[in-house]
Amino acid sequence: MRCKLIIEDEVNIKLEGLDVDVRRKVASALKFEVPYAKYMPQYKLGRWDGKVAFFGIGGTGYVNHLDTITSVLEKNKVQIVDIEDRRHPIDLNFDQVTERYWADQGVCWPEGHPVAGTEIILRDYQVEAINNFANNPQSLQQIATGAGKTITTATLSHMSEKYGRSLVIVPNKSLVEQTEEDYINCGLDVGVYFGDRKMLNKTHTICTW
Repeated sequence: MRCKLIIEDEVNIKLEGLDVDVRRKVASALKFEVPYAKYMPQYKLGRWDGKVAFFGIGGTGYVNHLDTITSVLEKNKVQIVDIEDRRHPIDLNFDQVTERYWADQGVCWPEGHPVAGTEIILRDYQVEAINNFANNPQSLQQIATGAGKTITTATLSHMSEKYGRSLVIVPNKSLVEQTEEDYINCGLDVGVYFGDRKMLNKTHTICTW
């Protein structure tokens, strides 16, 4: 059996030419139980199976699930014989940074900070993480607790200003405010968006889900 893969954009894909049985198998492989489903009215009424699907029976899915999708296709002896890439090229070029990225711009820790008045100097592992992202903009990194992810993120946001605005998503409200404080310390035009405060039209926005 053969099929066609269409990459709609950086997120979405579509598979054409697949039998419905194979589509159901792919959908089943990308269906996961929602832990709190039993508390939802739809589940209690029997209108929902308590699972969320990341692949539609119509053949739509996501780029990040291609490894799972291709694995299911191989098991069912399906070949992708044609790939149509509809993504528009995005040319992101970033210079490598050094530990003096902020210091060379005359940025110092503000009044009230434990080391107020001293230059902001990045640590070697922060420089490494930033440059890894600069070399691979569409990537993931695992960074240890206490490694200074906020100043690392602020640096990345500042580097991206030449391309437009940035959106930073953090897990909770306290981290929104903590991240905002560090962005202000670096002199960035920053706003926040969460339940208590909604600030729009800033260069950088910190939010939580």
